[in-house]
Amino acid sequence: MGNSVSHAEAVEEEVVVSEEVVEAAPAEAEPEPVEEEAEEEIEIKIGTAKFDPRFPTTNQAKHCYTRYNEFHKCEAEAGADCEKFGKAYRSICPQEWVLKWNEQREEGTWAGKY
Repeated sequence: MGNSVSHAEAVEEEVVVSEEVVEAAPAEAEPEPVEEEAEEEIEIKIGTAKFDPRFPTTNQAKHCYTRYNEFHKCEAEAGADCEKFGKAYRSICPQEWVLKWNEQREEGTWAGKY
């Protein structure tokens, strides 16, 4: 097969050539140590984002508790049309909390008024 070169041999030659180029490149003078100067000049300011009413707080415990109490207050006073409050607390509150609070209401140990 005469003078033909396989693909693997061609790749090896390219790698060798590229390594030679890297090795043959003249060594540049090392840059001056700028780290110390940069550390002195950089002043880091840490802060948090300002309050944005479009994003409520992540802890929804108070919201859950309030909606649960509003539902039972509505049932005690109006007796009907309270489903919007029920949907609100069911969508926010963890099921474990609701079961515990319902048990406390049945036992008479619930801290709330309703």
